[in-house]
Amino acid sequence: MILTIDAGNTRTKWAVFNTANAIEASGVLSNTSLADSPPAWRDCTLAIISNVAGDGVAAKLKAMLGEAIKQSWISATASELGIKNGYERPEMLGSDRWAAMIGAKQYMQQSCLVVNAGTALTIDVLLREPASMEHVFVGGVILPGRHLMHQSLCAGTHAIHHVLPESTADKHFEWPRNTESAIRVGALLAMVGAIEQVYTRSLRKTDSGMHCILSGGDALPLAEQLRGSAVISDIVVIEDLVLRGLLVIGRRS
Repeated sequence: MILTIDAGNTRTKWAVFNTANAIEASGVLSNTSLADSPPAWRDCTLAIISNVAGDGVAAKLKAMLGEAIKQSWISATASELGIKNGYERPEMLGSDRWAAMIGAKQYMQQSCLVVNAGTALTIDVLLREPASMEHVFVGGVILPGRHLMHQSLCAGTHAIHHVLPESTADKHFEWPRNTESAIRVGALLAMVGAIEQVYTRSLRKTDSGMHCILSGGDALPLAEQLRGSAVISDIVVIEDLVLRGLLVIGRRS
């Protein structure tokens, strides 16, 4: 059994994969309450870990994993599994973004936009080179995720103090008729606009079309807003893309 762990800025996501690459168990842990390891971890012999949450979270995870499970903490490299890393300093690319791109290449052999919607929204461009059939990460953008946008508006304005339940207008664009809904829909549309802009600019660099892969906790609400996009027609949702990219790395190991 292989355990994959994606320690993000707010939460730690994990999944246990069997030899058929099917998920046997999975879960989500708050980074503020990492303590006891889930029982499903005990059946694993190898853990592949992406951590962008800092040394404190790393120390907690190491303690939870113990010595019985072999640990492999990944970082981005200049080239791996058929992907060239175009970052100016490849090792500075977030390990979660790198794992997501490796997972994306596993599922989509064409050029694709790799979107991870969590605490931050990352939009990365992975282009296939026709001559070599390799993929090149040419660059990407980072902006605040939906909840960060929401929090910044609440913190920076005087009259917004409480959160109303999510409404239908938040999922299917209608004109919001309360302030909280206006903020939530506005944040989603800002994210959609950024995705469409990067997608449009990326299309100019490829003749083979482009997929848009959405992952992360806000992948589904983003997909709802993008379904009516006049720019992007090929949308695929793989919410656990980072974990699946980590599995690809683990299988190679």
